[in-house]
Formats: sequence, C-alpha cells, structure tokens
Amino acid sequence: GMMQSDVERLTVFVDDILQASRISHRRRSQTWTAVDVSRLVTQAAESIRARYHLPPEAFGLTIPPGVEIFSDPTALEIVLKNVFDNAVKYSGENPQVIVDMRQLDTGHIGITVQDHGIGISRNQLKRIFKRFHRAPDPRVNERSGSGLGLYVAYRLLRNLGGRIRAESEGPGKGTTMRIRLPKP
Repeated sequence: GMMQSDVERLTVFVDDILQASRISHRRRSQTWTAVDVSRLVTQAAESIRARYHLPPEAFGLTIPPGVEIFSDPTALEIVLKNVFDNAVKYSGENPQVIVDMRQLDTGHIGITVQDHGIGISRNQLKRIFKRFHRAPDPRVNERSGSGLGLYVAYRLLRNLGGRIRAESEGPGKGTTMRIRLPKP
C-alpha cells in the first residue's frame, strides 16, 4: 500500500493541478486552445493500453475523426487517462474497455467508457468521485492506487465545463462512465 506521506504529497500535487486548472478557466487565453478530441481520446487509450501491456483488442474505440473543441488539452488528457486507467484496473483478468464518442443532441460531446469489470453497487455510484474513495471490494484494494484518479477527473472536468457520471447494474456487472464536454 501507499505510505501516508506519499498520499499527502500526492494530495498537494493534485491540489496544485486543480488550482492551476481553475486559474486557466478564468483566464482561458493561456492554456485553452483548439483541441482535437478524437486524437486525444485515441492517444490516451493507447497510452493506458501500453502501460498495462494489453493486446490491441483490449480497447474498442468508436471515435469520429476530427472533432474539435476549445479546452485545456493537458487537463483533458489527465481526465481521459485517469478514467481509462480506472476502467482497466477494475476489469479483472482480460480487460475489455469500450470507448464511444459522439455528438449529443444537446450539441455537447459525449464520451462513454464502458468496462466489464467488478461493477459498482448503487450506494457507491456518487461516492467514487470523492477524494480518496476506495471501492470496498477486496479485489480492488490489492490494486495500487491513491483513490484520487476519479476525484481528479471529476474536478478537472468541472473546471473544463464538463461533467462525468457513473452507471452500473451492480457488482459484477461492469461500469459505464459518461463524460460530457462543452459544445465545440
């Protein structure tokens, strides 16, 4: 497991990242730019696949090419990697993560990240985005992690004007993360 001092250091680091992102939200001109979300999603998935030495079919991507939005690419990349990392970590032996991106009726960009992993019980669905939340499932605690990944994703997305929510039919039924990004 992680030492308390490691966790404290990480928390400070995370708060710095979130603070930096908030500042950029007020003064958008500095870090906000046109972002090719299609490419960013594809690269983030590839990065996580490589991190865990997974076969190409571990990620199934349905991504329309050339979708651009105005955002902070660094913050968005952290969000995507954290969510993909989370999907793999909670997937058991042979991770299969399905990523689907589309333009929603509202004009927003929707990114759905679906795994077939351990799932989430109903009373945990909102809690997983809280700081240091660790799933009570014993299969999770043996996996390394700070419990900060989804908290960071949640906070950064809010700073980017986006949203994330989790859906699950329950334990053993997998999890679907729905990310919504502002209109292009």
